[in-house]
Amino acid sequence: MAHIVILGAGYAGLGTARKLAKIAPSDTKIDLIDRNVQHVESIKLYQVAAGTAQPDEISFDIQSVLPANVNFIQATVTKVDYENKKVEFSDHEDLTYDYVVLGLGFRSENFGMSGADNYSYKLQDIPTAQKIYQVINSNIRNYKQSQDPNDLNIAVCGAGFTGIELLGELIETVKILKAKYSVPKINITCLEMAPQILPMFDSKLAQYALDFLTKNGIKIMTGAKIQKIEPNAVVYTQGESDTEQRVYANSIIWTVGVSGSDVIKDSGFDAKRNRIVVTDYLNIADHPEIYVVGDDSASMDPKSGRPLPTTGQLALAQANVAAQNIVADIKQQAQKKFVYKSKGTVASLGPNSGIAEIQMTNPHVKLKGKMAALAKKFSFEQVLFEVGGLKGIKNN
Repeated sequence: MAHIVILGAGYAGLGTARKLAKIAPSDTKIDLIDRNVQHVESIKLYQVAAGTAQPDEISFDIQSVLPANVNFIQATVTKVDYENKKVEFSDHEDLTYDYVVLGLGFRSENFGMSGADNYSYKLQDIPTAQKIYQVINSNIRNYKQSQDPNDLNIAVCGAGFTGIELLGELIETVKILKAKYSVPKINITCLEMAPQILPMFDSKLAQYALDFLTKNGIKIMTGAKIQKIEPNAVVYTQGESDTEQRVYANSIIWTVGVSGSDVIKDSGFDAKRNRIVVTDYLNIADHPEIYVVGDDSASMDPKSGRPLPTTGQLALAQANVAAQNIVADIKQQAQKKFVYKSKGTVASLGPNSGIAEIQMTNPHVKLKGKMAALAKKFSFEQVLFEVGGLKGIKNN
């Protein structure tokens, strides 16, 4: 009897567990472990941060969607002792395994930026998302008493996917808060080091997103290299200049980037930004019984030679293949190589707009505005079905 331990019940971990439940030999023991009892749709965290969704709208009970042959354990992982095939926890007895799947998710990465941890708010889970909205709401409410113009200023650091989707959602949020508290104009500024936003999209779609955000009052500053975060300001330099400038705001949100779980580092794995380079079969070369999926995994793109960007879509694709390869190994059969084919990319610009590039057709279908918003909704429902089946959709 093989014992499979899956660490993390995000997209990758939950997807692996559900697939294994269908295809693993009947005597296989499958344990799924997470420190939380709720699965969080992390691709929707920006809505909680903007106050347009409640936590229970983007989460569901993990055990409610698990097949009967998957055992769920609520516990906090501290280390994987890969030499002894053992997982250590802070609040549970150690577990030994025959196979282990690392899918522990991500954490916000500050890249050693001075002041980022102390003076900005990271978006990485439900508590931090709730805190962001609380800070924005509190500062705007406080303006009438403080008369501090920075209470009406919001700075978003980073114009990646998370930053852009948060900006789109904040468009409606600030309209509501402005009317609610009868305050002057609320200013939103986004600082991005790259020369353009959303480079993964067709240039015309990226320009549409930029124009949409600008038209709705958001200032996008590209080529802005953040130097440090102060209590009420983002310090940056522009272009080749070394002259420090500031964007003043009492609500500073950090969406610059993410890394894998610190458990990867604490376990002594060879990794960069807590992401482990995996083989074509999604395991570790020196320890083939260890599979790594989702945000902890660095699957290399054969075309670019760089790791594939971590997305929910990629995590679910990895989960499917990792599960198949574990079962193949149990049965002493040939494993399959992981070959990733993106279905497309969708970015929300608020509830009624967005941009999308669907890659399942030739030529690719490019959408913008309301049609892209509908594509985003469809893709979200598809992800819900893959991680939770019909129960996952019903729970949301």
